[in-house]
Amino acid sequence: MNQGTTTTEGELHSIIDEKLTAFMREMQEAGWGAEDVAFAIDVVLRERWIDRALAHRAAREELPKDFVSDGNEG
Repeated sequence: MNQGTTTTEGELHSIIDEKLTAFMREMQEAGWGAEDVAFAIDVVLRERWIDRALAHRAAREELPKDFVSDGNEG
């Protein structure tokens, strides 16, 4: 979560939907089919973002609740 803003989850979803809608239109104007673009987005999200986010979440959950970083975990 972006700690520097007060955006709610619903607002975030709305912003992402708006951006993806504009991107989909742009790709369709360039000759790509909506289905092709949607599946490509899915693949990129899974390969580059979702797997990484899940790994980070799992790593955070494994840390002891009283863990204090000294900045040298590296």
